[in-house]
Amino acid sequence: MRSLVTFVVWTCAIIWVALAVQGVFAYLTLEPTGSGFTRGSNRISAFFQWEALALAAATVGFLAGGRLPKGVLTRFAARWPLYLSGGFFLLLIILFVGALIFARVAG
Repeated sequence: MRSLVTFVVWTCAIIWVALAVQGVFAYLTLEPTGSGFTRGSNRISAFFQWEALALAAATVGFLAGGRLPKGVLTRFAARWPLYLSGGFFLLLIILFVGALIFARVAG
C-alpha cells in the first residue's frame, strides 16, 4: 500500500511541475488578443487555467501523502507543491481583496 502512495505522490508532483511550467510557457508564447484595456487577457487566463490545474494535482498529491512519516522525501514531495501553488493563489486573492478595499476607501 505504501508503494502505491509513493507512486501517486511522485506522479502528482511530476504532473504539478509539468502543469506549472506549461502555464508559464502558455503565458509567454500566446499572442495577445483583444484591444485596449483587455489586450492580452487571454494570456493571463491561460496562465491561471494551467496553474489551477497544477493546484488540483498538488492537492491530490497532498491528500495521498498525508500520513507519510516525517523525514521521508516523498512527504516533502507531497506537501511543497500544495504550499507553493496554494500560497500563490492565496497571495493573489489577498492582493485582489486589498485592491478592492483600497479602491473603496480611496473613493
